[in-house]
Amino acid sequence: MKNSYKSLTENMQKFLMDIVVSLGQLPIEQKGYIFGYEGEEDFDLIHAVACYIALEYIKYSYDFTDPQYSLRTFLKDPDDDSERMRQQRIMQYVMRYKKREIDIKGVESALNDRFANINMAHIGNRIKGYRITSMNYFEHQNIHNLEIIKAIVEKRIVSSKKVSNTRFQEIFEQYDGFVKSLIERSKLSDKDMVFASLALFTFEWHYPIEMFYYLACIMEEEGIDTVDQKSLSLLCGYVKIESCFGGWFSTESRMIKERLVVLPLLFGKDTAEKSRDDLKDLIKEILVLGVEYKEMIEINEDSLFKDWFRKESSMADWASFFRYYDIFSIWQKKEWTSKRIQIMRYLFDISMRNRKHPENRS
Repeated sequence: MKNSYKSLTENMQKFLMDIVVSLGQLPIEQKGYIFGYEGEEDFDLIHAVACYIALEYIKYSYDFTDPQYSLRTFLKDPDDDSERMRQQRIMQYVMRYKKREIDIKGVESALNDRFANINMAHIGNRIKGYRITSMNYFEHQNIHNLEIIKAIVEKRIVSSKKVSNTRFQEIFEQYDGFVKSLIERSKLSDKDMVFASLALFTFEWHYPIEMFYYLACIMEEEGIDTVDQKSLSLLCGYVKIESCFGGWFSTESRMIKERLVVLPLLFGKDTAEKSRDDLKDLIKEILVLGVEYKEMIEINEDSLFKDWFRKESSMADWASFFRYYDIFSIWQKKEWTSKRIQIMRYLFDISMRNRKHPENRS
């Protein structure tokens, strides 16, 4: 396995192998249930989970070190009041969406979103204004400017009266152009590779466009009309899991590359019900494992594994991982039929049920 990591920096090779080794040191029952018992281990799955954990560590490390700036810093002309007001309206629009998402997902989600946690009713915060990172700014601008994202946020995407089939295809074409621009940016430098990769990760985590398109193709080809909402949420939602090894865990399901592999098995017409149930249980335990590695696994008595990784790794290490991992492989240019569009609307609809509309639009 180590030879397959040769495109990584030496440091990143070591980090990934350390994760693999630590997975091999899990309690016997947990390790055996997820990866297979000694002599029957699924090394491809071990590798996939190690990459999933490494990506989460890189995301955590990047967010931890990404400096915050005032909104004025990002303006082309800080003295242009009209531009400043326009940006404030964008921030208010995004804030409404973020707060609504937190209302749905709960307190734990709020703790993971510094921007949405800002209370602008507090006089001190109003004086300081919004303080955001470059990644925050990029995400917020595109939530507002990408028509597909606005259509999802405002739940218009589910209705052909609000988004016609012709307009539907146009806004997805705009999104494809956005992803292609990220791919081009990723080629510029280590920093751009990391930024562009995490940007796509963030958008696909919040708005599972590539996953839904891939699933829509499967459903159209196999003549599948409906899918189980809970199974769908298991791959792209906020989930609460009771582990078969004890304890309750809450997490965002965001294995955005790995989940594409299981879609045909989880939703395919020919999958036996027991196999489907076994797969759902396996996905749950892998998500639990992700929570344990992010919040509980220690490298020593004084440091969590994720903090050790943050301190000992570098931008060059992260970039080498993303060149190896190739998160952009999840993207494909969209081709549409009326049936495929209908299925996409259905998938967005069931994934957003019980969500409130934004208070107003801009």
